[in-house]
Amino acid sequence: MNRAACTKLLVEKLTDEVVVSNLGQATLDLQNIGDRPLNCYTFGSMGQCSSIGLGIALARPDVKVICLDGDGSMLMNLGVLCTVANQAPPNLSIVVWDNEVHATTGGQPTATAFRTSLAGVAKGAGIEKIVAPSNEEDLARAFDRVLNENGPFFVLVKVDSNPAAGTMSRDMIRYKIRFMSALSALSVVR
Repeated sequence: MNRAACTKLLVEKLTDEVVVSNLGQATLDLQNIGDRPLNCYTFGSMGQCSSIGLGIALARPDVKVICLDGDGSMLMNLGVLCTVANQAPPNLSIVVWDNEVHATTGGQPTATAFRTSLAGVAKGAGIEKIVAPSNEEDLARAFDRVLNENGPFFVLVKVDSNPAAGTMSRDMIRYKIRFMSALSALSVVR
């Protein structure tokens, strides 16, 4: 599947959910396809996207939080899967775009290009709702579940390694202030 097309599938379904995106390709796609105040872009924090999303989900249990992480970054912080499993925030979903390479740093293969299964790691960590869609129709159904059911969810999406198109704005301070304002403006009752 194509990551940009998959991102568009999600963006078309969003209302008042928080989306935390991984550095590089995931953020570039999200900015160009569906920039919005409730997007939290994690510039330069490789391995921390899902941890940041977990923190937001625990702090705001009334808000759905969807992390758009990458396989390389997830491999840098596998411990977050254990914490997610043990804390079990029902409002958190982790979507991993698995292109089997470190796209942002030059295309070096990740462990998922060989024998490692991130879905298997998530299951071993104790996450119960694991989805591995094989096409866009399955992914659309997975996004419907993520948006309408309690989690936590771990959604592993095998995507091509084509680079994201467009340009990325790195006005980090503006994005941070915009995100904080949008999140605080959401009512506490959903």
